[in-house]
Amino acid sequence: MNKVIIECTELVDKYELRKEDIIKQLETIEIEKDQDFVIAYDKDFGFTLVGEMSKNNTSIILTNIIKADDFREMDNSDLFQFIREQGG
Repeated sequence: MNKVIIECTELVDKYELRKEDIIKQLETIEIEKDQDFVIAYDKDFGFTLVGEMSKNNTSIILTNIIKADDFREMDNSDLFQFIREQGG
């Protein structure tokens, strides 16, 4: 279980995310020592968590949360239709 340090609590509040859910998710992920990470917030894929493993490999530091500007949930049929509309 990793110790989680959230350096961007103002973003957690701004986006009305549950801090406990973020901590639980980050406690269980496997990150190599001194490695940065970018993962989707597991309760809402419209958000991305950005951070790094601490230098002494004892904690995960969440440094930023990025909200998708144009996020929409779709299944495969929606995705194929979207690609066709884009000319792909």
